[in-house]
Amino acid sequence: MPCKPILAACVCVATATCSGGGSTPGKVTLKGQLLSSASAKQSEPLLLAMGWYPTFAGTAPGSPVGAVITQANIQFQGNFPVDFTFSLTGTPPAAALFDLSKTGGTGHLAYGVLIAFRDVNKNGAFDENSAGMAEGDVIAGISVPDPSQPPPERSYFVVYLDGKPAANDYYSAFPLQQGYNLMEIHYDFGIDPVPLTTSITIPITDSPALNLYACQAAFQEVGWFKRACGIDPYGGTWRAQGSVFSSPNGTQSQLFVNDADGNVTSASISLDGALFTYDSAGQSYNFITSELQGTHSLSFAVPGRASEALPFTLPGAVTVSSPSPNQSFPSGATVAISWSAAAGTAYYDVYFLADDGSGDWLFHTITGATSATTPPITYVGPAHLSVKAIGPVATGSQGSFVTPISQASVKVSFTH
Repeated sequence: MPCKPILAACVCVATATCSGGGSTPGKVTLKGQLLSSASAKQSEPLLLAMGWYPTFAGTAPGSPVGAVITQANIQFQGNFPVDFTFSLTGTPPAAALFDLSKTGGTGHLAYGVLIAFRDVNKNGAFDENSAGMAEGDVIAGISVPDPSQPPPERSYFVVYLDGKPAANDYYSAFPLQQGYNLMEIHYDFGIDPVPLTTSITIPITDSPALNLYACQAAFQEVGWFKRACGIDPYGGTWRAQGSVFSSPNGTQSQLFVNDADGNVTSASISLDGALFTYDSAGQSYNFITSELQGTHSLSFAVPGRASEALPFTLPGAVTVSSPSPNQSFPSGATVAISWSAAAGTAYYDVYFLADDGSGDWLFHTITGATSATTPPITYVGPAHLSVKAIGPVATGSQGSFVTPISQASVKVSFTH
């Protein structure tokens, strides 16, 4: 899965289902606000463009790279917050479309990011792949997380679908509508479709790392951002990110440490004083222990660099009350799901996955409630339900961040 914008911070199993927000080609108008915590006034007007990034739409070899731009040519002025609208007409540019047949689906899909920029050369348009060039436009904010900062509580991107992803594809975790869909990212763990009328927030951070979104070299491969076009994604330091999962079976954590040159292999990481081990194959730092609850602390040290402490609090334990372990359902049945409330939870990530080796998505939702009901599930074979209580992202003094998660799982089956 792509790890750059949502983060990916890889949001690999944190997607959701929703009935909202799709639109067939025609004219789609998005709305939102440009926000700035640094100043109440704009130094100069901002323009908006939609950057389409085929690398984020699919991971198959040969997928296109770099940005494909849809222009707006409208200036937004005034004091912050600044209201905006942005219209999309027809289909995205052909070069923006990822061929879903490369990953077992049919048709095409595109992944779009709203870009707020300053028109340095005054040509009224965003100049794609202009990062590092004289008179290149300057990106002031984007609708997905800023690569150099911890992710905000909510951020946004657009998916255009003309076709059908494979059943085990990341994009099949939710029933996307044909045409345009607006997707909401929760911190760095969890995505769900929202109505196209949802107000999109674009933080104006003015960080140099944003200009990676105008650098074709930054999108030559799927993975963590690295130095490209002379831009350091992490502002001259290193960054750790990942998650800590706690369940009745124990606690495990997987963390990734990167700087502008790539994976950092020399870090020393501990949780409450117990050391992580480094996995060179996965380029990750891993830790396993018994079930944990409450507040804990991660410590990071990189030789020759500043150290960092990162306290975090795991949500309370989750208990699934329905369905029962090993319960069986006829194919085509709806399933009522309920679970206990967990203290310290920002939202719940709930999904069924097939356990027949296919990895197909059967149901997924993100909710603040403690119950959900699936649509009819047409499937025969073993499956499992997972309920994840996701806590607010925890950040350290260096900008590293961790998602604390408590989870419970139940095995079920579907029969003829």
